[in-house]
Amino acid sequence: MAKAHTRRRLAVLGDLHYETPQDGDYRAAREQMLALKPDVVIQLGDQGGYSHCGTWQSFLEGLGFLQGFDRPFGTLMGNHDMEGPEYASDSEAVAAWCHAFGATHPHRTIDLGEALGICLSTTRFRANRGCCHEVYIDDEQLAWFAATLADNRPRPTFVFSHAPVIGSGLRVLQSVHLMCPNAWMNHTDRPERFIEIVRGNPQIKLWFSAHNHLGQDYPDSFSRVGNCTFIHTGVIGDVSRDGARHSRLVDYDARGYEISTVDHRTGRLVANLRYDYGRGSLKVLSRHRAGNGEVHYAPPPFPGRKASLTLGRSVFVTERGMLVEYDAELKAPVGVVMKGLTSAQVRVRAGELQVIEFGGAVRILRPNAAGRYLQVFEPNPWLGQRRSA
Repeated sequence: MAKAHTRRRLAVLGDLHYETPQDGDYRAAREQMLALKPDVVIQLGDQGGYSHCGTWQSFLEGLGFLQGFDRPFGTLMGNHDMEGPEYASDSEAVAAWCHAFGATHPHRTIDLGEALGICLSTTRFRANRGCCHEVYIDDEQLAWFAATLADNRPRPTFVFSHAPVIGSGLRVLQSVHLMCPNAWMNHTDRPERFIEIVRGNPQIKLWFSAHNHLGQDYPDSFSRVGNCTFIHTGVIGDVSRDGARHSRLVDYDARGYEISTVDHRTGRLVANLRYDYGRGSLKVLSRHRAGNGEVHYAPPPFPGRKASLTLGRSVFVTERGMLVEYDAELKAPVGVVMKGLTSAQVRVRAGELQVIEFGGAVRILRPNAAGRYLQVFEPNPWLGQRRSA
């Protein structure tokens, strides 16, 4: 007799950024999701609107919105959940968030029946060494993550984080997050550790992230590395960068999963892809057409063998007046080295990255302590306050 498989439905919501004047849109989106009868809801952080990010009020608004689904839910901390001005330290902000959501820690596991859910939260903002908005998973949480995976090795696992993982292949924004830089988790502190965890733990089947405020029609709105499919999730409200508003649905059991998208502007449900664990086969069910915008755009594809500017693990490409640095092994952009490149030329000579400026002057660009050439275009102002105190 064939074994019965319990099919369950998971709703995944991206950045909330709740604002009271948009309450009608949020309620309408919630009704669209409820009509599809999810068993559990997970939201990917940034609860508060930009008028009051990271405040106690924003935590309560996020909690109230999620409680309105009247079913089990989970959430996590995004970068904007850390910036409340009423908190003097990162630990105070984390403690307040945990208190609001009745949590012992900002990271947690969620029993999804035929799968294990793992929520990872950023815990550093004022103490970030680069951009304060870098999504940072601390060492204690990383150790917990590794131990949890080791204890649940045979069980299909879905991971949820605010920012995506470098090496995943998901789209990031050159004009925003690469310049900060805060495009990837732990962007300036060994970000490759996460993709190494994915490669070493084949039970990780899905990894959801948000952060980019983009729609669902880009060809790199989902990607695949090893056994893991990475899924970008957009926004519900008017903070969309390209006008799209959507959430994701996962129908899953012990045999595999199907990912669908709910378009909150039209209410339309579109099946995106289906994966069968036993066969190891991924079937794409929807077309992807979107390109780049003028303000918010992705970096160019990794140049591969065409790369002429290479130093060690760094490969450099000029795109829209910027010099973009890539990791040669991960084939992923790690940051922006320079902007405003109009008449200047870039070359690699004698093991140095050189910029030939107008008039022939040669400027040598030096790597930082991590061996990278990227710049922090939005340095953490909290660190300056600390040094001057």
